[in-house]
Amino acid sequence: MTKLICPECGHENEPERIYCHRCGARLDRSATASRTSQQKELKDTQRHVRKMLKQQDVAFRRLFFTISKVVLGACAAAAVIQMILPPDVPSASKDVAPRQINFDLENAIYSHRPAQLEYTEEQVNAYLAYTLKSKQSALNKRLLNFKRAIVGFGEGAVTITAERSLFGYSLYSGSAYAVRAGEGKIVVSNKGGNIGRLPFHPEIMQFMDIIFADLWSALQREQKLIAKMGAIEFHEKQVLLSGPAAIGATGRPTLSPREPAGQHQPQESTTGIRN
Repeated sequence: MTKLICPECGHENEPERIYCHRCGARLDRSATASRTSQQKELKDTQRHVRKMLKQQDVAFRRLFFTISKVVLGACAAAAVIQMILPPDVPSASKDVAPRQINFDLENAIYSHRPAQLEYTEEQVNAYLAYTLKSKQSALNKRLLNFKRAIVGFGEGAVTITAERSLFGYSLYSGSAYAVRAGEGKIVVSNKGGNIGRLPFHPEIMQFMDIIFADLWSALQREQKLIAKMGAIEFHEKQVLLSGPAAIGATGRPTLSPREPAGQHQPQESTTGIRN
């Protein structure tokens, strides 16, 4: 705190005094006024700087939110485009005569002898096109018409893609599975999926699998037949189904003529599919 020194008696006075408290002489207040002016200027400067920084902070936040909105909008647009684009699926073929796969499965199950059935992607897709054609009315939804189901076989997994039409434009949804059949049931584990070309994690596809519910219902007969087979294997572009082992009088599976003794028991592979 600045003290006002009396020029007459040398007494220290409070800064607000005009006359000396001891002798009554007039005090020189020029130093105090100068200091007060400097303090005021400093406060004004500080206030101006704070105002500028606040304006810059508001501008920065506004710019940040604008950029964030643009980035999110671009990501959403890219995701929509990826969902609309068709994945790599074979075109519909009308030249392949569909095999009666369901009759082949029934013969393998009820013929009381081991059998192995082998089908290519093209044969299975032709069968699906023929079978689901009569069930199309049940598969059609409001504004969304069912067109076809396509399978793709790879090592240890099968991919199923459904093509549906919205106002004449095809939309695709697919899911990949590892499948194990036998003992009257089918055990599947999801390996991921996609809508268009946009991939989805297996954890997400477990909740999205409902979009295939109508397709599974339409193929319920085929599912029951496959569940009765001894095993199912997926390889590149083909699927192998082994018929259930025949039961002999001893109550144990009989051996086929080509099967060495001691090797009739199905082995569990690393993929969880019995060979």
